[in-house]
Amino acid sequence: MPTVPPTPRGDTVNPGPPGTPDGAPPDALTVTELTVAYGPVRALRAVSLRVPAGGAVAVLGANGAGKSTLLRAISGVLPFHGGEIRGGRIEADGRDLRGRRADAIVADGIVQVPEGRQIFARMTVAENLRAGALTASRRGVAETYDLVMRLFPVLAERQRQRAGLLSGGEQQMLAIGRALMARPRLLLLDEPSLGLAPIVIDRIADTIRDIRRQDIAILLIEQNAALALDLASHAYVLEVGRVALSGPAAELAATDEVRRRYLGDNGEIDDVRAATRPLARWAG
Repeated sequence: MPTVPPTPRGDTVNPGPPGTPDGAPPDALTVTELTVAYGPVRALRAVSLRVPAGGAVAVLGANGAGKSTLLRAISGVLPFHGGEIRGGRIEADGRDLRGRRADAIVADGIVQVPEGRQIFARMTVAENLRAGALTASRRGVAETYDLVMRLFPVLAERQRQRAGLLSGGEQQMLAIGRALMARPRLLLLDEPSLGLAPIVIDRIADTIRDIRRQDIAILLIEQNAALALDLASHAYVLEVGRVALSGPAAELAATDEVRRRYLGDNGEIDDVRAATRPLARWAG
């Protein structure tokens, strides 16, 4: 691919990404003491995290940890899932996102690539990409389209093909490309490697690195913990709706707890591994 220019609650390897120095751009995303509930059930409990401008942050966790709920709250679609923010703040570039409509959040540069791709199967590749630009200003759309074509040469070859005829990996590329057409400042990636072959995962990983070179911040939720920790500079581990661990990704990857629970590095039989982390998929 061408390169385009049992842990105590709240433990940290490092308290978090370094603070924003004077004169530096504000964080792409700051979540402070966020509490979310579905009726009487609390899904997130005082969760705090931050994504520096142009940075890449990963969120890990087992089934029910709250990862998908976190993305729903950030992207503004939480009410459609019966959820409600009960406390805390969500800020992007210093602006409060709570209560804003999902389309307004997209127009403000915060775009989610949903789990399962959710492309328009009967539309062509080009039509899917143009749909991603509906909330973007006309200025720069052609330039962004060219960028997507350079990032994903296979999409350039299939612009007139119906999206439903693409392979799973190609559909994931299309979903990411469609999100890029909105010209995001922050990209929310929900399980981008789910169900893909290893060789395709490698291509997606290369693309995520290329996206980072465009100074686009990334919040990555990923079932493949090794991949997520390799792509991100900082990571958070959610357990039952709380931040249990946070720190530089490389340091988290070296901790015994993360290696045992998420990287499978415990030398035990598969039965033990299955008891400590789900193998099929994670859904927050």
